[in-house]
Amino acid sequence: MKRLITYLIVIAATIYTAILYHSTSFLMLFYVELVLPAFLLLTLLPTVRQMRVRMELPIPVVEQGQKVPVLLHLRTGGFPVGGKVAIMVKGKLPIGQKAEKTWFYTQLAGSKKDVKIKAEYQARSVGNIRMELGQVWCYDFLGLVALPLPARYWKELEPETLLVLPRISEVPVMVSRQSRDFAGESEEHSKKRGGDDPSEVFQIRDYQPGDKMRSIHWKLSAKTEEMMVREQSLPLGCPVEFYLDLYQPVSHHRKDEMGKNSYLQIIASISHSMVVEGCRHHVIWFDSRTADIRRYRVETEENVYEMLFQLGQLKSYHDKKDLQDLYRQKYHETPGITRLELTMELQLKRNGEVEARYSGDVSDVERQLGAKELVV
Repeated sequence: MKRLITYLIVIAATIYTAILYHSTSFLMLFYVELVLPAFLLLTLLPTVRQMRVRMELPIPVVEQGQKVPVLLHLRTGGFPVGGKVAIMVKGKLPIGQKAEKTWFYTQLAGSKKDVKIKAEYQARSVGNIRMELGQVWCYDFLGLVALPLPARYWKELEPETLLVLPRISEVPVMVSRQSRDFAGESEEHSKKRGGDDPSEVFQIRDYQPGDKMRSIHWKLSAKTEEMMVREQSLPLGCPVEFYLDLYQPVSHHRKDEMGKNSYLQIIASISHSMVVEGCRHHVIWFDSRTADIRRYRVETEENVYEMLFQLGQLKSYHDKKDLQDLYRQKYHETPGITRLELTMELQLKRNGEVEARYSGDVSDVERQLGAKELVV
């Protein structure tokens, strides 16, 4: 735009000089300057028709605040020397945040047919960011005129997904005796000790005084001529249910955007800290895309990162959901010992009572997470 304004000023100065001094040379120059933009526009047409562009993310996972490399591959068709291409990459953020738009520029030479742009994207927001091309503009070598690359040349490309991990802070967690001894109902069973679930066998062992008669494996006992016992398995239920309440009234305040960016940080920090203390838990949320309640079992550190990826493009909703009721309708299991709930206002509730209130600032959230012990 600045170059175009400068060029218009030059044209005005040329015609002014031609009139002032009755100069034929300046008048001819004025006509050339008028025709030049149209000529440059015509030189762009073949380039735009032959150009193709695609995006590649060599590193699909990055921590918040870091820069991630972005490769943009261009196939050109004899672009004029010194010409410029501007590519806008749109990052769709989770939890209803506004999309981030980043422009990348490169100078092209007419002799090169395949060009690779090595750029960097600043990962400010956390979660699964769906990155896709938004606009592509081709400029002439003077930068006076530009033509857009038709959307049909890049709209059908699959978006690239970038997982931005939140900063995980240490949360003091105290696991109660009830939670440690909680069995409940589960498809997962202990590999270390037996229980009273007849649906699965933990181990076959020798008979010991006190074993119940109904647990004796009669066929195996007859074959080995020794009393053998079928020990039942111990189901590993989750004593903690961690609900993610994504309800939020319609709002566009900047403070709300900051809160959304801290939401996954709080989830990851609390979940990771419970894993460190050996507390199994379910993370539960309502997926507005499928209109269904979802959950993810977290038991190991690896599960925490898998859970963050499973949360995907979380979206807030504007009609209140009874998450517990929806959860009980879908999963008919024994309720856990502790019920945690994190609201979009960054309030952490424990069994219905407000346990903590967090601010939207990342550094302040880290301090608040470590300030109070969470009893589950």
